Amino acid sequence: MLKIVTTFLLACCALWSYSQSTEMRPGIQRLVNKLREGKMIHFGYPVGYGGRPETNNWYYKTYLVMKDKAADDELVQLTKDEDPTIVIYSFSILLSRNSNRLKDIFSQHSNDTTGFWTAGGCTGVYDKVNWFMLRSLKPTAGLDNRLTKEEFSRYCSQFKKEDELFFCSE
Repeated sequence: MLKIVTTFLLACCALWSYSQSTEMRPGIQRLVNKLREGKMIHFGYPVGYGGRPETNNWYYKTYLVMKDKAADDELVQLTKDEDPTIVIYSFSILLSRNSNRLKDIFSQHSNDTTGFWTAGGCTGVYDKVNWFMLRSLKPTAGLDNRLTKEEFSRYCSQFKKEDELFFCSE
C-alpha cells in the first residue's frame, strides 16, 4: 500500500511540476496581453528633448510588474512568442536575473532579424531581435551567462556580413 501511495504522490508531483513549467498563469498572460498592445518596448529610457526617463508610462509599469511576478519558466516560454516586443521584454527580464538560459535563447534567435522599436531619444530606437540579444550578451567581467569573447566576435562578424547597418563594439 505504501508503495502505491508513494508512486501516486511521485506521479502527482511530476505532473504538477510539468504543468507549472509549461502553462502560463492567467495573471502573467494578462500582463503579456497588455504589453502586446504597446507595439513598442518601454524600458524607462530618457525620451524627448528634455531627456526625461519614461518611468510613468503605463507600459513601463506593466513591464515592471511582469519583471516582479513572472517565473523564469514562463519567461523562457515567452521568448518563443511571435511578437518581438514580448520576446525582448522576456529576454531582458531573464538577463536582469542572470539566467543560465540566456545563451540557449540567443542561439534560438541568432537568425531572428525581426525589427522592433524601443521608446527612447527623440524618435525611438529601431533594433532587431538578434542584434539586441547579442549586444546584451557581450562578455562582461564579473557577469556569468554571457558569450565568450570568441563567440561574441564570431557573431559580430556574421551579423556585419549579413547587414551593413549592424554595428558591434567588441
